[in-house]
Amino acid sequence: MKIAVGMRNFSPEKGGAERSVAELMGFLSRAGHEVHIFAHRFGMFEDSFVLHRVPAIPFPKSLKVLSFAWWCSRQMKQEHCDVVFGVGNTLRADLLQPRGGVHWSWFWKSLRAYDSPWLWGIKFLGRVLSPKQWAEGIVENAPYRKAQKIVAISEMVKRDIMDSYAIPEGRVDVLYTGIDIQRFKPRTGKLRNEIRRHHAIAPEEFVVLFSAHNFRLKGLKYLIRAIAQVTREKKRVKLLVLGRDRKDPYERLAHRLGCNGEVMFAGGVKEPEKYYAAADILIHPTFYDACSRVVLEALASGLPVITTRYNGAGGLISEGKEGFVIDDPSDIKTLAEKIVVLSDPSRLKKASQAARHVAQQYSQQRSYQTLLKILQELR
Repeated sequence: MKIAVGMRNFSPEKGGAERSVAELMGFLSRAGHEVHIFAHRFGMFEDSFVLHRVPAIPFPKSLKVLSFAWWCSRQMKQEHCDVVFGVGNTLRADLLQPRGGVHWSWFWKSLRAYDSPWLWGIKFLGRVLSPKQWAEGIVENAPYRKAQKIVAISEMVKRDIMDSYAIPEGRVDVLYTGIDIQRFKPRTGKLRNEIRRHHAIAPEEFVVLFSAHNFRLKGLKYLIRAIAQVTREKKRVKLLVLGRDRKDPYERLAHRLGCNGEVMFAGGVKEPEKYYAAADILIHPTFYDACSRVVLEALASGLPVITTRYNGAGGLISEGKEGFVIDDPSDIKTLAEKIVVLSDPSRLKKASQAARHVAQQYSQQRSYQTLLKILQELR
C-alpha cells in the first residue's frame, strides 16, 4: 500500500504522539508498504520513508496551523496515496486516530492544573483569546465529517470524541496504544542496583517513579505533597523524577515540606527502562493524557501504577489489582494512602505480576497488526 501521514513536526525524539506515530510508520515501512511522511519539520529517524516537506506560514501561530493543514491535505491529494492516516494535523483522513486526544477536552481538563483562581483565569483568557487554540480546534474537527474509520486510543478518548463531535458510538473503535513488551519488561538484579547506587538509594527503600516533561500538567506538585505526608508517617519512600521541565520550584516545595532528601531529579533520560527497573511503582497524577505511554511502559515493566481518571491509560487498570485510578489529581490524602497500600511487599508482588500480565495483552505487535488490517480494509 501507499500510505500517507501528516504531522507538522515529525520528530520521534520528542516522545509522546510523535514517537508512537514514527514507530507505527516504521513497522508499516518494514512490512513492505510505501510510507509517505508529510511534515513541515523533520527530526531524526532510521526508517525508510518518502519525505515531503510541507510549507507553512510561520507567523502568527494560528496561520501556521491552518496553512500547514491546507497545504498538507493538498499535497497528499496530489500524491494519490491508497490510504491517508490522520492524527489530527490535517483536514482529511481515511483512518482517523487523534493521538493527542480531543483538543477541547484537553482545553478544559488541563486548566484544572492551575489551582490558583488568578492563574486559572489568566490561563483561561489566554487560551480563549488565542487564535491558535481555535485554529487547532478547526483543523481537528475537519476530518471527522468524511473519515471512513475513527479509532480512539482509549475509552476515555472515545467518550470525548462522541461528546465533542456528536459521533455515534458505533462509528468509533478503541485500540489502545501498543507497547514494546520486549524492551519494557521486569528487570531485577544488576540493572536495578546500578540506578539505585547512582542516586544513593538503599536496596530496601521503596521507590516511586514519576516521568513527564510537563510537571504542572502531570501533577508533580501534588505527588511531592503526598510523599511528604507519607514520610511524616515514618514510612521510608523515595521519589525519583524524570523529565526535562524546570525543577527549581519543585525542589523548593520539597525543601519547604521537609522531604527534599526523599525527592531526586534525574532529568531527561534516553533509557527509561533502567529507571523502571530501579523503581517499585509509578505514579502519574495527570490532569490530562489521552493515553499515557509512560503508564503503559511502567505496566509492561511490572510496575503497579497510580494514575487519574483524566488519563486514558487508566482504563487498563482494575482498581486495586494493577494499581489505582483516583478521581482527583490534587487529592493528596488519597495519593498518600495508595502509596502506603502498595508499599506492602506481598501486595506489591501481586500487583507487579498483574501489571505485566495486562500489558502483554496490549503489545505493540498486536496493535500494529490490528491497524494494518484496518488500513487494508480501507484501501
